[in-house]
Amino acid sequence: MFLKNIIFVNWGNIPNIEFEMGPVNLLSGGSGSGKTTVADAIQTIMTAAHENLFQYNPGQDETTQRGRGGKRVRTLASYVLGCDDGSYARPGDIEGDSTDGYLAAVFHPTEGESGEPFTAVVAVRAWLDQTGKQMVARQDDQLFLILPGIQLNLDHFIRQDNAGKYNVPMDKLTNLLIAEFGKRHVEKYDSKKRAYLRRLYSILQGRTDSVSEQEAMHAAKTFSRFMAYKPVQSIDRFVSEEILEKKDLGEAIRSISGQLKTIHAMERDAGLLVQSINILQQAEHHAGAYIDQWIELNTLDYSLAMHAYKSRQKEYLQARQERQQYRTQLKENESETVNVQQRVEQVHDQLVQLEAQRQGVIALQQKDELEAQLEQHKNLLVKTAQQLLQEDMQQENNIQKIKALSQELQTPQLKQQLPQFSDLESMEMIKNVLQHGQKGNIDLQAILQKDLTDDLASLENHLDHIRHAQNLHNRCYQYWHQTEEGQSRFEQLSSEAHKVQVRYENLSQKRKQKLHEVERLENHRVNYPAFVQRAIDAIRQACPEADPRVLCDHVDVKDARWQMAIEGYMGGARFSILVDESCEAESIRIIRQLSGRDNRARIIQGQKARRDSERARQQKNSIIKVLEFSHTTAMHYVTASYGTVLMVDSAEELKNTGRGLTDDGLAAGNYSMWRCDLPDTDLVFGAAARERALKAKQQELLTLTEDWQRANDQMQQLARVQDNVRSLIKLNYAQTLSDIMVMQREIQKLDNLLAQLDLSEHEELEQKLNDLKQQEQQHQLQHNTLLKKSGELVILLENIKEKCEKLSDLQDRTLQQVEICEENLRTIATQWAEFDVDKKLDNAEKESTQLNEEVSRNFREEVEKNLHELERKMDRSIQQHNEHCMPADSLIYENYSGNYDQALFALICNTHKQLDSLYNRLKNNILVEKHEQLSQLKDSFNNAFVTHLCHTIHQAVSSGKRQIELLNTELQHHRFGADQEMFRFDSQWMPEYREYARFFDEVIKQPTLNDETSLFDMPLSQKSEKVRDQLIKMLLDEDEHKALKELERIADYRNYRRYEIYKEVEGKAPIALSEYGTGSGGQLETPAYIIRSAAITSAFRFSEGTSHLRMVLVDEAFSKMDESRSREVINYLTKSLGLQLVFIMPSSKSGPFMDLISNEFVFAKCPDKTPRGQLQTRVWVDRKQCNQDKIKALWANHRKTEQYQAEMDFMQEFIDA
Repeated sequence: MFLKNIIFVNWGNIPNIEFEMGPVNLLSGGSGSGKTTVADAIQTIMTAAHENLFQYNPGQDETTQRGRGGKRVRTLASYVLGCDDGSYARPGDIEGDSTDGYLAAVFHPTEGESGEPFTAVVAVRAWLDQTGKQMVARQDDQLFLILPGIQLNLDHFIRQDNAGKYNVPMDKLTNLLIAEFGKRHVEKYDSKKRAYLRRLYSILQGRTDSVSEQEAMHAAKTFSRFMAYKPVQSIDRFVSEEILEKKDLGEAIRSISGQLKTIHAMERDAGLLVQSINILQQAEHHAGAYIDQWIELNTLDYSLAMHAYKSRQKEYLQARQERQQYRTQLKENESETVNVQQRVEQVHDQLVQLEAQRQGVIALQQKDELEAQLEQHKNLLVKTAQQLLQEDMQQENNIQKIKALSQELQTPQLKQQLPQFSDLESMEMIKNVLQHGQKGNIDLQAILQKDLTDDLASLENHLDHIRHAQNLHNRCYQYWHQTEEGQSRFEQLSSEAHKVQVRYENLSQKRKQKLHEVERLENHRVNYPAFVQRAIDAIRQACPEADPRVLCDHVDVKDARWQMAIEGYMGGARFSILVDESCEAESIRIIRQLSGRDNRARIIQGQKARRDSERARQQKNSIIKVLEFSHTTAMHYVTASYGTVLMVDSAEELKNTGRGLTDDGLAAGNYSMWRCDLPDTDLVFGAAARERALKAKQQELLTLTEDWQRANDQMQQLARVQDNVRSLIKLNYAQTLSDIMVMQREIQKLDNLLAQLDLSEHEELEQKLNDLKQQEQQHQLQHNTLLKKSGELVILLENIKEKCEKLSDLQDRTLQQVEICEENLRTIATQWAEFDVDKKLDNAEKESTQLNEEVSRNFREEVEKNLHELERKMDRSIQQHNEHCMPADSLIYENYSGNYDQALFALICNTHKQLDSLYNRLKNNILVEKHEQLSQLKDSFNNAFVTHLCHTIHQAVSSGKRQIELLNTELQHHRFGADQEMFRFDSQWMPEYREYARFFDEVIKQPTLNDETSLFDMPLSQKSEKVRDQLIKMLLDEDEHKALKELERIADYRNYRRYEIYKEVEGKAPIALSEYGTGSGGQLETPAYIIRSAAITSAFRFSEGTSHLRMVLVDEAFSKMDESRSREVINYLTKSLGLQLVFIMPSSKSGPFMDLISNEFVFAKCPDKTPRGQLQTRVWVDRKQCNQDKIKALWANHRKTEQYQAEMDFMQEFIDA
């Protein structure tokens, strides 16, 4: 893969331009004109400016990327802002606007390669930090893109619209490219440099995946090292520093040394502490078991009480059902009695009718017909009169509801909440109903109880008033219930009431939660997030030996002024979970298996935090200085994670602080600043903070209670309004009254006709009369039997009624007992915050339905016995602890001999908290943590780390040897110059390190090594035993600096051999370059390129696949070599190896190579009348594509001319002589 094009946008002082590259490319020009700026751009693309992989301006020998010696170095940000001699071409405005810069490289496969073209893009956003007189370029953001199969050009970064050309903002570039080429062709890596490098060096090999991180980093570093030739002072140093990579074992050595030094001092004290911890653990276990048993006892009492209550309730319901059955039977009896009575009367009527027929009274039939009609009208009149009375009552009810509705709607609360129902139209309508919707002064009850004949006139007058009142009532009913635009006013009112009810329920839930939080704080317990509490419960259940704890319980802030800011900075990390180091992996697996959002809890990496905190260096104003810890792992975690957070006095100081905060809640980190203040309710570090949180939450609870009460009032008021509106009834009062008047006139007419009838006697039909009389007697007998049964049912009803009353009283008493048991459980929740009383009550109520009372009471007796035994065991464990502990660690517990009640439970809860606090303080002490390691390594602990160190160094030595062998394999295929020179590596053991290597090799080859055999028990040679003792002595040396320095020297595998490079020419003896190169710098620079080219072909995997990166970059090229050697090296790199070459050379030295190059880029920096930012200069670039044939001809002619002139000058000297 060759570099086909490279695009610059806002990079240094290079104009926004696109370079087309060829096989051999020369960057020339005057000093400071911008040649190296282009080289650094290519280096940025190939290394992602990753730390330790790149070095800007590498041709300057004394410069490093870390700016040692106070020198300012080139950075990504300075290039984007166009820095030149401390001034900037793109400084931004006063507010520090950022600038976006782009580098894009288009790679294209060469002949025979199977890969596809692609583009790599590096985008950087930077801004100028102007503090006083000092200006510093700061990087704000970074973006890496790879576009497989796509070849970008300058127009993709500089676009044009109606306003003119503009640079595409960095945050919009990705979306624009995706819109143009599709998401499949745009791979985004944000600021992930390693991921970008892995993909870059993979696609250069024609692959679609990513190479390993190690391969990518090695390739990038090899590319960067090839750029500049550094003077070779020593072949040995050249090989060890340039070819072999250093492996840093300093941290491992420091860790081993520190652990070995503390072993003997820790062992005895840690053993005593572990013994005391075991006793405390037993006592805490007994106290916890007592608490669980007490909860179980009270829960069982609640279940028994609930069972009794449900049993009484069931009996009461059964009794009520029997009562209802008796009532039904009584009603059926009454109904049957009425039917029989009606049959008696019917037979009697028939008797009367037959008697009339017998006497021959024809008018009697007319009389019966008239009387039947009269009876029918009277019955109908009674029903209609009842309906009228009901209508009258409904009218009165409407009046009362409308009056109440008027009062509610006129309250300020409803006027504000429901203005649509309190407008003038509504209130006027309600006013009219109240004024004119009354029934008047007529007394219907009195009128309907007498003959209406004389009162028809008064009813006629009242009817008109009633019709008007009825219309008013019905309009009011329609106003509320008639549907308009899909929803009636009553439905709108119901919707508002539902909203208020939902708000009330939400406030009730919040108030309940806040009350629970206040209760926990009153019991000196922190309110954890729900997912943290569930994670702790899950760990305790699945892995009790993990001993899960929450970080916030073990951190305190000594200076209240910084409380809020520190807690706000740490945020959710305050609720990270501490577990035993051996259970960290299991704990996170347990959390991972939790459902929903409950798997968000964090497990602290205790062991790693301890190692990192030991390396951390704290400044005097670190936040660690104002923190106290009651858990060692908590201290290690906070120190490692937040030890670099500094306390500063002002925002001005904060803006120049990497990580810091102010006491008023401003914070800085990751090159940004933000607010980190917290309300008092969220403070959790220390007793003082919890007291502040308690007061704040109590105030919140008071506010919530007020809101909850107001919401309740609103809900009740809207419910009353709903009831009033719902109770409104549409009236038919006037029509009913009119029907009564019509029926009264009919009755009067029938009465007059009856009065005019003339009745006479007729003969009787004897036989029919006798039959009817017998039927009458049978019906009368049946009627008497029904009356007797009715009396019996009345007596049974009285008895069952008395039974219901007794069962109701008994039910009330059992309900009272349930409430007492529930109150006992809720009292437990106030003393033991971990107890979820509502969940327990729900489960107990479910269990009560299937409870076996006898079995449960037997189980209760066993629980009581367990309580007594657990209390005694806890007391004995505490006494045993007090006998052996330090005075400051003793516990006060008075042996309880009274009743086992709530008072004892509260005492044991308090004792459990003391036991847990002391257990935590001792168990998580540093000595205890070390003791666990000591006990596991009782026989072999003193040498285990030495063994690990041996293994690491042995592997490093072997790895270095393999790397040299691989390079020699590569160099076998490389020949140089006319003599076809070949180079190879060789090495010899350094005598001082040979014994160390033998020792490491001997230890690694021990057959019992995997069985953790002690190093002191291994059968070692006398020399190896001497080396072993020497290593342990250094690890335990009091002069730590001296010992660590010596150990690091021993651990550096590159010191174990003295390296040499040999030049071999066929027919001649090999020549050592350490001797061969002492006279001429060019003689050493020549093989340096050859050796590095071998490293390049190895790193770029030339021996694998069909696609490879074939581009190298050389800065200040061939500075030590003459023209002939330089040309040979160029030909070797480009023709022999087939590499694309980009090299930098001043214009004064580039002439002899013009016939070799295909593309030349000449840079010139000139003064400019138009300032660019802070600069008065501008860089110009002349891009040339060279015709090599014509250049060769011109160069040959020029050479011939010069030779001829030299000959003539030489001859002239003889003539003159």
